[in-house]
Amino acid sequence: MAKVFLTAINDTLKRIGSIQGDAGELVTGTGTDDEFTDSARQRDIDVGIQIWNETIHTVYDLELFAAEASTATITLADGTREYDLPIDFLRFAGNEPRERVFRATDGRTIIEYEGGYAKMLVDQVLATDFTGQPIRYAISPTRALTATRGGTIRFDAEPTSDEDGDVLNALYDRFISFTSTMATETFPFNDAVVTALVPVVAQYHSRDFKKDFDEGIFRSNVARAVSYLSQKQKKRRYGRR
Repeated sequence: MAKVFLTAINDTLKRIGSIQGDAGELVTGTGTDDEFTDSARQRDIDVGIQIWNETIHTVYDLELFAAEASTATITLADGTREYDLPIDFLRFAGNEPRERVFRATDGRTIIEYEGGYAKMLVDQVLATDFTGQPIRYAISPTRALTATRGGTIRFDAEPTSDEDGDVLNALYDRFISFTSTMATETFPFNDAVVTALVPVVAQYHSRDFKKDFDEGIFRSNVARAVSYLSQKQKKRRYGRR
């Protein structure tokens, strides 16, 4: 059974001594954030949510688990050069530049414009002269993020009626974040990783509020979480038999 955020917060509160036993656990409420409202323990709850997000982002940066990546589709439209990216877009994924944006029909890759958005503008003073099938892209810094837009991609050529409807696929890293209204959301990795990260979160809390930090506990549990994320069998023998 996949662990939800509420369970992780309860496990963390037990670990730091803020609650004792099941009777003191936070439970599912009737409102949007009732689960994480408790005046007697509010500081520990709020800080716990913050630290869990920080820890998730730290683990995320290790790029070890598949759930961090997602795919988006971009449908070209006649006369449209820039397109919105998904709200959870963080950055393009893929180990190689040629793995990030490509045509769905034939796999032809769209590579990043060397020099980025600014260089594209300099190279294309008369942008309307560049039309047809895009072969390069850049992330636009000119359009602010919104509640529905996680960024904007600009292509080096403006599609015409010939390219209208063509579909591009993009592989990207997702931004993962938990809030006080997401008590029943599941984690993007398995329960073993969540269990290993509880002591890590607790050590961050102890460092911030008690000025006490057990590096041994911290390191061993980070290593355990990483080993579960990589899903590789641990070596028990090294060298020649």
